[in-house]
Amino acid sequence: MNVILFGAGLHAHYCIDIIEQNQNYNIVGIIDSILPLGMKIFDYEVIGRQEDLIELSEKYNFDSGLISIGENSSRKIVYDYIMNIFPKFNFINAIHPSTIIGKNVSLGKGIVTMAGCIINTSSIIGDFCFFATGAQIEHHCVIGSFVSISAGSVLGGKVKIGNYSALTLNVTVLDRITIGENTVVGAGAVVLKDLPNNVLAYGNPAKVIRERSFNDKILKSQ
Repeated sequence: MNVILFGAGLHAHYCIDIIEQNQNYNIVGIIDSILPLGMKIFDYEVIGRQEDLIELSEKYNFDSGLISIGENSSRKIVYDYIMNIFPKFNFINAIHPSTIIGKNVSLGKGIVTMAGCIINTSSIIGDFCFFATGAQIEHHCVIGSFVSISAGSVLGGKVKIGNYSALTLNVTVLDRITIGENTVVGAGAVVLKDLPNNVLAYGNPAKVIRERSFNDKILKSQ
């Protein structure tokens, strides 16, 4: 199946790697709003802009793809734009071959899992989530859409994480904890109690540091 990637930043590099390892899809190119047309990421060219999607889909014969953007809010913005101009567009998952997925796990669409991730039994994963290297999701967790879990982070059983939230490097979340929407947990934090919506928290134990808005950036760069 021919597919397109949306976003040519750093996130695209490992999305390409995962898709190539699975050998299920043929990447026809990348759509990016900034980088020059014709520029290559590995062997794949930037072939157009988001506003060119319909024309490009006809030219390159695709109706499916993946949003390869690291920022949760940016993935949401791009998703909304795609649905507005191409409502029947299909989003694939990019699941690294070494990912372990337990029995009765529910996966949404547009999900990316890097090497060594574990998603244990009966967990529910929303759309457009990203799991970095070695992220561990224990049994019966419920993770909303547009969530990012960074490398080495571990969630105990029955953890709930709201839409647009992010756990950065090596975060540990005790079992049965709830983390609200659009909340970011800083590197190395240990979360021992529930966290509300729209905050930045870090430390051991994790404490709320300040409020944050939907468009506040999580990553240093793309």
